[in-house]
Amino acid sequence: MEAVFGEKNDFKSWVELVKLVSGNFPGLDLECYKNILIEKMEKRETIVVKENEKVVGALVFSYTEQEISFLAVHPEYRNKGIGVELIKKVISLFPIGTKLVVITYRAGDEKGRNARKLYKKAGFSEGNLITVFDYPCQEFIYIIK
Repeated sequence: MEAVFGEKNDFKSWVELVKLVSGNFPGLDLECYKNILIEKMEKRETIVVKENEKVVGALVFSYTEQEISFLAVHPEYRNKGIGVELIKKVISLFPIGTKLVVITYRAGDEKGRNARKLYKKAGFSEGNLITVFDYPCQEFIYIIK
């Protein structure tokens, strides 16, 4: 399965994936997210992995913020390298020396166990402890080589 830019025809399947995993994203407002997703698709700041036409992995990022703001893999497709493929694709879009940031859960938070493992596997390093939507989080950083 290949990571490619998300397109408008992926929207419905993408939203189904988000609904499925929404419990892992504190503060997620689905209606607001849908509007942002359309805008991000138009800017080519979304990446998907699909099986047939079903979105099984999704990533949203920002060229200007140099940040991954959303990454999800369908529960039935986890541990198949989809998350790493999404991250590799986004890394390939930035020049050498770029500091790419993602915010995830802190160590010890059960919700973040898999996400932290994925980001470490992809080469990210732990950064600052922060709070987002009144939830304790941590930045992970990758310097593109």
